[in-house]
Amino acid sequence: MTKDSSDEKSYLDDGARVALYHQQLLDDISCREAEQAQELSAAVDSSEALLLSLGFTLPERPKPQCRQPVTLPSVIVAKSWATILAEAKEATPEQVDYRALLTPSEIDIVLKKHAAIGSELSWFDSLNRYDFVLSVATGVIAGIIDILLVGIPAHPGFLGNPRAEGGWLSNIMKEKVNNLFPESTIKDLEKAYRVSFDPSTNAKLHTKVPGLGPGTHRFQSPGHDPFLGFIFGVRDILTGEFSAISKDGHLIVQHVADPLLQGEEFVIRILEALKTQFGHLASDIATPLGLPAPLMPLLLFLQFGTIGNKQYTIGEVARQMYRSGYDFRHFMAGSIPVMVTEIIIRLGNVIESISLEKTRTEVRPLDSSLKLRRQLLLAHSVATLINAGKVSVTQNPLALSWVQALAFIYYVMPELALLLYGKEAIRSQLVEEEILRDYHGINSEIDAFLKRQDDFSLVI
Repeated sequence: MTKDSSDEKSYLDDGARVALYHQQLLDDISCREAEQAQELSAAVDSSEALLLSLGFTLPERPKPQCRQPVTLPSVIVAKSWATILAEAKEATPEQVDYRALLTPSEIDIVLKKHAAIGSELSWFDSLNRYDFVLSVATGVIAGIIDILLVGIPAHPGFLGNPRAEGGWLSNIMKEKVNNLFPESTIKDLEKAYRVSFDPSTNAKLHTKVPGLGPGTHRFQSPGHDPFLGFIFGVRDILTGEFSAISKDGHLIVQHVADPLLQGEEFVIRILEALKTQFGHLASDIATPLGLPAPLMPLLLFLQFGTIGNKQYTIGEVARQMYRSGYDFRHFMAGSIPVMVTEIIIRLGNVIESISLEKTRTEVRPLDSSLKLRRQLLLAHSVATLINAGKVSVTQNPLALSWVQALAFIYYVMPELALLLYGKEAIRSQLVEEEILRDYHGINSEIDAFLKRQDDFSLVI
């Protein structure tokens, strides 16, 4: 049985009408069986009374025997869902009340089950003392790793701050990545994977891009972003255009080259563009300035703020941070404390689940349940606060952990949705999801049963 309609709510209503229709059919069958049994019993009693009045001795009644299994035909022709639904609509009212389908005791069980759904929406109901302690401690550990090991990227001086040799993890990550791509390999990759979004100056451009230069062209070109590049970069390669963000926060798109493989099949063009994009990013990752941190170029659109002696905007500070060594390699170094947080919290959930003797299917460290998500939010919040303190004390924006900020935003968004839409709206959604999950479970059980049957085939 499959769902023909894409509207899940109407699917639930249709399912209720079909269930009521079949319940009515079963009730009719039960009533007829009861009537026939009553008539048969009355006929037997009448016959026995007649025989006794004539002086006959009644034999002992045989013990009831189990019914013989019904032999099904080799091919069973079943009705389609559309036919069943049409019959149900004809035989049932427009609006089906679930009280017509369930007994009072069954309704009570369902109501209690649904009332329990969403009860954990409150923070104090979803997390226990162990969860709070583990989350806070993990956030502190991540913050300490960021301060002592990640540090800041090596730079000659930034916004009045003295020269820095860089954090241990930051330097190690840059060294490891640089060793992956020798200079000869980088040159070969640059020649093999030329792209339209790589102008480093305004010399040959029809429309000038303010701020574009050899030291910032990768930051101002979304095609060089390790994440956005597979959207903007692939698009630019396919169309022969150059998309850039000016230092004053404007997106400028202009034609600079011929489209890639114009006239070829679109799938082939896409695959070739992805290959070119990946190859070009690989050629830039180990260069002195490297690739920008993922999504960080979007800060160019934030043209407000007065930071430092030169009163830079947020966008300009981000651009200058890239020029001072805050690139993808430092971003990867900053990812280590975030990964530590994820591993400790998820491993702690597994250990707690095992201690509570949950089944193997219930122990899912990669699932994002409400409890696990809130633990991670709490841990990342603590780590983010520590990182904010690091930036405040050093008065150096290079101390910012961009990946930690992204992790915090990722986990805080569901909580903001909870505040905006309210607990009841979220709980209603959870109840609907539970009902649909049960429906899908029934469908899966029916499909699995039919697949196991070798003695007959079901034809619709």
